[in-house]
Amino acid sequence: MNDDSARRDTGLGEVDELKEWVRDFLAEPHDDLGREGSVCPFIEPALRAETLLVETAEYDADNGWHGLADTMRTQLDSYANRSWPEGKKSISSLVTVLLGMPDHHGPLLDEAQRRVKGEAVRRGLMIGQFHPRCPEPSVWNSSFKVSRAPQPAFAVRRMALHDILFLHDDPELFVHYEKRFGERYQAGRSGRHLPQRFVDLHDSATQSGSEGAPKSEYIDYQSIDTLLSLQRPHTDQPAEMTFYLIGQAKELLFKLVYEEVSAARLALIVDQADEATWNLRRATAALGSLTTAWDVLAGISPAEFNAFREHLGAASGLDSYMYRMLEFALGRKSEVMARRHADVAGVSASVHRALSRSSVYDEALGLLERRGLLDGGSGDGAPAAEASRRAWARVYHEHGPSSDLFRLGETLMDVAHAFSRWRALHLLLVERTIGNKPGTGGTTGIDWLRQAAEHRFFPELWEARSLLPSSTAAWS
Repeated sequence: MNDDSARRDTGLGEVDELKEWVRDFLAEPHDDLGREGSVCPFIEPALRAETLLVETAEYDADNGWHGLADTMRTQLDSYANRSWPEGKKSISSLVTVLLGMPDHHGPLLDEAQRRVKGEAVRRGLMIGQFHPRCPEPSVWNSSFKVSRAPQPAFAVRRMALHDILFLHDDPELFVHYEKRFGERYQAGRSGRHLPQRFVDLHDSATQSGSEGAPKSEYIDYQSIDTLLSLQRPHTDQPAEMTFYLIGQAKELLFKLVYEEVSAARLALIVDQADEATWNLRRATAALGSLTTAWDVLAGISPAEFNAFREHLGAASGLDSYMYRMLEFALGRKSEVMARRHADVAGVSASVHRALSRSSVYDEALGLLERRGLLDGGSGDGAPAAEASRRAWARVYHEHGPSSDLFRLGETLMDVAHAFSRWRALHLLLVERTIGNKPGTGGTTGIDWLRQAAEHRFFPELWEARSLLPSSTAAWS
């Protein structure tokens, strides 16, 4: 998308839906915001100063989030090259409304913002996205989805002091914030001139940076020196290092599976079933690597584990936020489990964002509906689960391996099967190592793990097998 595809519209002009949302929502206080003042403190002064500019751009459905990211980069340049009114640059914003974007494509806008955010920050700018399904939570109240707008759009503005709220948990991006506002914190160490929350977040980010968090330059492409400096067992028991390293490896693999599942979700949104299947194949392979990790831990005897177990304290895999986000991405949503991360700095927003987003299974069902296979909403009164079972049964009965939907269904089953196998082996390993002892996270141990092992992702896919006839001669 080039510069000519954007149309300037001074003020709010013809974008009536956005105009109403900005004036009646962003510029006003809200009971759920979690703080006093308007939802966006920039809006009212920007409107008065006439420094809130709006442009529209046609959505390029063929290029998905890649095209949106290119549009964002174009608008970053446009913002930087404008002659904003002298003395009013700090309240100058450029909003781009995306025309022709279907509501269910909103997650692609989230992905584009995630990809471009770092580029904006390095230029001293901030970029945020808005759309009807936007999962972005308020930093003051994670259950309040502050960026849900009637039209898909994104905004570019200058970095401001309060952006510590959005940058403190990313060491590489925090460096650029510190260059611009670090002196303000040095001058106001007592906290009298800065909100105490800003000071606390700044102190935390600064201390984290001094302890070896990633900097703006890395020794090599994969930051190996940094990675290998992050192992800090609490005892000198040799087996603890094995336990520690496998725990870190699992977290990296959780992230890998999460990224592949997230990519599959985005592909399904734009009807690319085979692309999603390819991502899910890699996710399944990564789950296989996670499963073999239990074989390594099985080499730790009960006596070896007991030698360092008490030093774990309350540390438990139950509090792995990456695992929790993966469960949410696959469709097992839980407000209760999300609340376990509510007070963890730099984590809560990510967890609640994953909770609010559609799952990969939601988007798979959306694709079946668009293909005319999911008839639960057609007025026949069928419950949603029953309609989903019927839809998958139709896919298997009427189509064969040459069908992209058949391949999608089987690959989703590969993921579900691999995850269930991982859980089952987890149960066996824990029972083998600690018997019936309680879990470190406050769970009942193997009883809790046994319940978890009985859960199945994508249950209608499993149940659809019962609806299939003995013959598959109907494959076309």
